[in-house]
Amino acid sequence: MSGRIRLFWLIFAVLFAAAAMFACFYAQIFGSILIRPEGDPAETVSRFFNGLRNGDYRTAYACLSDYSSLGLELEPETAEAKQIYDALKRSYGYSIDGPSTVNGLDATQKVTLRALNLRMTRDAAAGLVNGILEEMVAALPQSEVYDPDGGYLTSLTDAVYGEALTQTLQQTDALCTETNLELRLRYTDGAWKIVTDRALMTALTGGES
Repeated sequence: MSGRIRLFWLIFAVLFAAAAMFACFYAQIFGSILIRPEGDPAETVSRFFNGLRNGDYRTAYACLSDYSSLGLELEPETAEAKQIYDALKRSYGYSIDGPSTVNGLDATQKVTLRALNLRMTRDAAAGLVNGILEEMVAALPQSEVYDPDGGYLTSLTDAVYGEALTQTLQQTDALCTETNLELRLRYTDGAWKIVTDRALMTALTGGES
């Protein structure tokens, strides 16, 4: 009789272990079925870009699944760099292209992002430098133009580039480019969150990332 009891418990233990393994496997493969995502992924995307455009980085970063900050809130150190960066942030524009595609806890959303292209901006400013330099050299006394070695004073070259940049940034429409993105989102902590990638970062930084 005791042998049968031991055999019964042995069979029960094997069956219990098998059931536990199946439960773990089921949870991994079909776990997304047990959670029904709520909300529209496109709403998260809109909230993210609106936050960036309004300088509300806390709201924007709350839409990300993998980063608490992208560093976009940090101000550049030089005046010229800050001038360019401010123009970049003002240039942000976006459109949601069609409905989201949802697959369980994952989703994708197509977006077109418009932003200032920094390479084009630098090239445009460089194209104005020679003309502005000639004007300033003609208007200033030589003591404010040349150093003792006959080269241009740093103060002059800084002023020339600053003026070229100011003129360039007065009309930025022609310097903006549009980037088609397919953003990936993941449903986590009860909300849709954007999974950042290189394409998004490159578009947000004017093609520089």
